[in-house]
Amino acid sequence: MKYFYPLLFLPVFCFGQRQDEKLLLYNVAFGAVTSTIGAMINKPRNSSWKEVALKSLWQGSIGGLLHYGGKKSTWLINKHQSLGYAWPAKLLHNAGSCIIENAALNQPFLQNWNIDFGPVRFDFSFNGKKPFTARFLPFSIYSVIAGSQDGRFDLRSTLLTGNIAFISDSVLGEGDLGYSYGRSIVYTRNHPFTNHVLAHELVHQFQHNEFMVLNTWLAPLQSKVKSERLKTIFKKYIYIDIPWFIPTYIIEGEHSLVEYYRNFFEFEAERFATNKNVYVP
Repeated sequence: MKYFYPLLFLPVFCFGQRQDEKLLLYNVAFGAVTSTIGAMINKPRNSSWKEVALKSLWQGSIGGLLHYGGKKSTWLINKHQSLGYAWPAKLLHNAGSCIIENAALNQPFLQNWNIDFGPVRFDFSFNGKKPFTARFLPFSIYSVIAGSQDGRFDLRSTLLTGNIAFISDSVLGEGDLGYSYGRSIVYTRNHPFTNHVLAHELVHQFQHNEFMVLNTWLAPLQSKVKSERLKTIFKKYIYIDIPWFIPTYIIEGEHSLVEYYRNFFEFEAERFATNKNVYVP
């Protein structure tokens, strides 16, 4: 199990000179692999597995390409010192996640869409085939509690990023300038690197959200739920946002300051936030 996630999702352990190309490969591969596995799990009984695999493969690749574009766009926050670029990056990345989820569920291309804002996930369809729903994200409870321990609620940054944000007047923890708690961000105010930190932490938010595609792998279990009341609650009011990203992050490990970016997800966040090569020992 220790090597499952690296082999499946992290084909970029050796970070040489072509870091950007390797991140592109990772994101496209992530979309292609996760959507294809989901499509195989959710494949209609009488459909051809080859057709399903091919369809999910190219659709997931497109979604992964949009993931890459959304993350790369966070650099504009740092470059222009403005959170005005956060929503465009979020929308681009989110479009990729929707395409990947559609492919994993064997749904028509570009039919169903969703986006989260703070503790709520909105699901909708432009063609009217799926009713609009606004569902609570339970993991937000942990994110808010954890974030509130380090800072006070920041309405401005929450609105500008679409993610729950907290602000601290002092440096966090062991000299850190920012944290991501899955669905919340904490950052230090009035610091020369504030926008750099926000861009970095937004990439972590994207990483957390894109792993929600693994929920599609559990779709067959829904048919085993007998209670109609429970089915209604989860269909209309609550979306179980299992934090799949956390164990994957833990597998990559936490390292000393010198080797900090040996953790792939920290490397990815820093590379996109700065748009410069990052030293990885």
